Amino acid sequence: MKKIILVLLLGCMFLTGCSEKEKLEVTSENILAVSTTIATALKDQDYKTVQSYLSKETKKDVSDEKLKSAWDKLVTDAGAYVSMEAFEFRPDDRDLGIVNYTFENKVIRLSLKYDENMEVKQINLNENHPQIEAITTEDFTETNVKVGYGNMLDGMLTLPNGVENPPVVILLQGSGSSNLNEEIFENKPFEDIAHGLAQQGIASIRYDKRYYAYPAWDGVRSQTVDWEYFIDFSNVVHQLEDMPVNHNQIYLMGHSQGGMLAPRLAYDHPEIKGIISLAGTPRGLEEVIKDQQINALLAQGLKLEDIAGQIKSIDDNIAKIQGLTEETADDYVVWNMPLKYWYQLNQSRAKLFFEDLKCDVLILQGEEDFQVFFDNDYEEWKKLSEGKDNVMMKSYPGLSHLFMPSIEGTTADYQIPAQVDQQVIDDMVKWIQTRELSKGEKK
Repeated sequence: MKKIILVLLLGCMFLTGCSEKEKLEVTSENILAVSTTIATALKDQDYKTVQSYLSKETKKDVSDEKLKSAWDKLVTDAGAYVSMEAFEFRPDDRDLGIVNYTFENKVIRLSLKYDENMEVKQINLNENHPQIEAITTEDFTETNVKVGYGNMLDGMLTLPNGVENPPVVILLQGSGSSNLNEEIFENKPFEDIAHGLAQQGIASIRYDKRYYAYPAWDGVRSQTVDWEYFIDFSNVVHQLEDMPVNHNQIYLMGHSQGGMLAPRLAYDHPEIKGIISLAGTPRGLEEVIKDQQINALLAQGLKLEDIAGQIKSIDDNIAKIQGLTEETADDYVVWNMPLKYWYQLNQSRAKLFFEDLKCDVLILQGEEDFQVFFDNDYEEWKKLSEGKDNVMMKSYPGLSHLFMPSIEGTTADYQIPAQVDQQVIDDMVKWIQTRELSKGEKK
């Protein structure tokens, strides 16, 4: 990545007073210069100049009001402006311009993707999260990498020391916004797993969720499962070809919603040797949400008859989701996601791919999980796995959704610093190496 700090831009084509913007070639120098011009105009609330560099299609979605709203929201608590730094990023013709605004309290990132006419075809503005530092020990070495597509994601490659071309596990997160460690309060389950695997000779790669790295410009209505999971995962699989790992020993470990989608992803990517579902589910997400919401209401001391109205509303949403077709899946939002998102989830259910799945499968579940349920979801896996000799299952008494000790049985557990249980990591390692578990239930 080339870096430059631009203080002054000379030349008529970069000044707002020019009568007509000159057509430019896509070069590193022009990306740096135009990105800085746009960034300066945005900071100065000169939206006319910003709009002049947007493509015709982009202008339809990016109004002055949207630009102002996004900027004002980010700078409200940013403190005093300090400086601005521009970068260009061009591998594989991505043609990105990135500008970091440094304020007293935060760094704001402007990301611009250019088309062949040097017009902006994609623009994102969000708080820039600090890069997580790589760790090196006597057992393993970590390297910061960039993965995904378009606006790239921060990733971490963890390699065991002294092992040539080790097996590699792609760590896939659950729903929502989280960094590559799947960090929640002080807990970092993906860091625990990556380091634990590496200590026993297995590499891994983990990466920020796109939700986390690039909050969507249009909010939830524009989101799809492709955007949240599938496209980045496909790129990571192919990017592993250039990394020092065993390309015939690629595994997928999905947590929560990542585990729910793992069968679909493995079906679509025959490169995957095996999948590990940590607290995943073969049920629809809408069914899990129903259980979560009802349990939360009952925990408040309410009885079923007291919440009949809420249950009916939930069931109405479920009926709408499960009855979707491609034609009816518009941008109407249910539970913070548009119907087109729910439609894609419907097309990605584990039961649609499980029977024809060629790779091996390991299903792990914490018995005290109050988000994905041992009594419901783990039992559904058992039913789906009946008669399949490529599936192994194991549950863990006393462990939560994070595979850490459950104390309160509520979200308060996530605020207690802990680590992923060592037995869970040992079982994953043993299964990868031998397809055996210390105490497993083979279907």
